[in-house]
Amino acid sequence: MPLPSSKRRQKPVASPKSQIQGSAHTRVLRRRQRLPHSPHIPAPSSLVSIPPQDSYDGALSQIESLLESILDAVINGTDLVIPYQTVRPSPGVPPVVSLEGGARQMTTEVVKFPGRNIQEVKRFDAIFRILELSHEALLTGNLITKRNIYYQNTELFRSQSVVDDMVDNLAFTLGVGRGDLNIVAAARGLIAGPIDVMMRGGATVQYGHGLSGGNGNLIPPINSVDKVDFHNTRWLLVIEKEATFRTLANSGYSSTSRAGHGILVTAKGFPDLATRRFLSTLHSVRPQLNVFALVDFDPHGVSILRTYQYGSQRLDHEENVTLPHLKWLGIRSSDIMSRSSIIMSHSLQDSQSGDSQTSQEFASQGSLAYSFGGSDDERPAKRPKSNYPRDSNESVAPLTLDDRKKAVSVMKQICGEKGFESAGLEQMQELQRMLMLNVKAEIQTVDNFGDITDWLDERLSV
Repeated sequence: MPLPSSKRRQKPVASPKSQIQGSAHTRVLRRRQRLPHSPHIPAPSSLVSIPPQDSYDGALSQIESLLESILDAVINGTDLVIPYQTVRPSPGVPPVVSLEGGARQMTTEVVKFPGRNIQEVKRFDAIFRILELSHEALLTGNLITKRNIYYQNTELFRSQSVVDDMVDNLAFTLGVGRGDLNIVAAARGLIAGPIDVMMRGGATVQYGHGLSGGNGNLIPPINSVDKVDFHNTRWLLVIEKEATFRTLANSGYSSTSRAGHGILVTAKGFPDLATRRFLSTLHSVRPQLNVFALVDFDPHGVSILRTYQYGSQRLDHEENVTLPHLKWLGIRSSDIMSRSSIIMSHSLQDSQSGDSQTSQEFASQGSLAYSFGGSDDERPAKRPKSNYPRDSNESVAPLTLDDRKKAVSVMKQICGEKGFESAGLEQMQELQRMLMLNVKAEIQTVDNFGDITDWLDERLSV
């Protein structure tokens, strides 16, 4: 398969090494020009700079070496080979211990051209195309989304999930993060609060109440952010459910809370990599900012909490994407124990009822409408929206079989951790209480008919 002439290197003109060194030198000079080092005009204490990514040159060098080896194979008439490691739950493959103590399945292989069949040919073509696009993005300094990669050749990639897996696997093969390839996921997370974000292109985005109807703005890729002005924000709250986030953002809670000004963030369910990296970077440059999480009282909510704290098993090679000091604000068993009569009533009705339709209704409730099939960026199914204030009693339900399996899975992860910390012990105890009480509860359990601000004020002010 011949390489596009526009991408071939002209070695006599400039060596790959000189081009890499030149581009790196230019970036270093630009970075120095951007940083506020003037002793006469000190930067405000609330204004912090976001460190630039340092792995671009390493990723660029590896991709160029790989492309050169393919070009040499074309010239010599030998098979074209791309080394390729995949991370997937494949039975029979020796596990690799992850950061969480769980098992990560890893397979090492090579992708060749010509292939044994048309599927192998297309696979090589797809991987090569992603390498080519990443190479171009790194040389130009532009970002490219995985969705954009897919729509450039839908017949070749077949589905968005194919692109997602290939990009993550290529990053893992090269030993870099996805962001180091200048490939990002389409924006999904939302943020609201009285902070200003200065982009590397010179634009400034204000995320305070009043923009976008008070419903929050999309979180930008962290490698496009130059500085952040936190002003006088004191806390950051990560919210599992988009509906709760929008209610609080629309009411301007981030600026009216009795706990002081704060930042609201949601990834709309299971956290994507871009949101996790954004939050991790914010906390690293502003460690005095208290960071809290508000999730449902169910096994999936605990799993979401732990993903923010420790990362995901599938993408544990990604760096700077965790929040180990994230505090679990709720919902916990203590928040619903006052409703013990409701819990017992629901549990008794579920155990005595033989109506399969009732079980299906409980299983299809919004708090369980998630898909955790392995893709870190997989969008969870949307919960059904309600246009009227709902009594918090309706947010309590019995556990399903899937809930119980998830609880056991999460507890196994906790048991596999080194140095069993107090946070893990608390999560283990809460999961055991869920199983014992046979109950789960949504965030709305602590609502006062749609108003959660009093509950938040009490806990954020501690």
